[in-house]
Amino acid sequence: MRAAARRKGVEAALPDAIDLVVLAVRAGLLPAAALREVHRYFAPVLRHAVSDVIAEMDTGTRFADALPALVSDLGPAVASLVDGFAAADRDGLPLGPVLERLAADARAQRRRNLDAAARQLPVRLSVPLVLFTLPSFVLTAVVPLLLAALSSLSR
Repeated sequence: MRAAARRKGVEAALPDAIDLVVLAVRAGLLPAAALREVHRYFAPVLRHAVSDVIAEMDTGTRFADALPALVSDLGPAVASLVDGFAAADRDGLPLGPVLERLAADARAQRRRNLDAAARQLPVRLSVPLVLFTLPSFVLTAVVPLLLAALSSLSR
């Protein structure tokens, strides 16, 4: 259960994190510098894993070689992001268009997840309705009528 909650947290925080990196890259920073600069604004579930990668880079590891730790820490949701960063670092490919596509995909995935959660809401709300609202209706409306009817029968 904890792994599923962590996966959902990563998927929810990823679009905002990618958007921050896109802004930093558009401002002229290289991918490693962009990640180093904006990681402090990430959600905690992402911030700790990225901080580990940055600490590894500070010890002398190349950016492309330190990135696979993100996939092992955060799961497959960040695999395409890591691949884009690695390709940009290793091959010098432009990162902006790749990140924009990844951000759009991540936002669409987050929207689908939120829609699915919204569709589950009526089912989840039916339990409190049945357990609390209907018994209170019975106690306040039906029981007094039954008591009145029974008292009129005993006369």
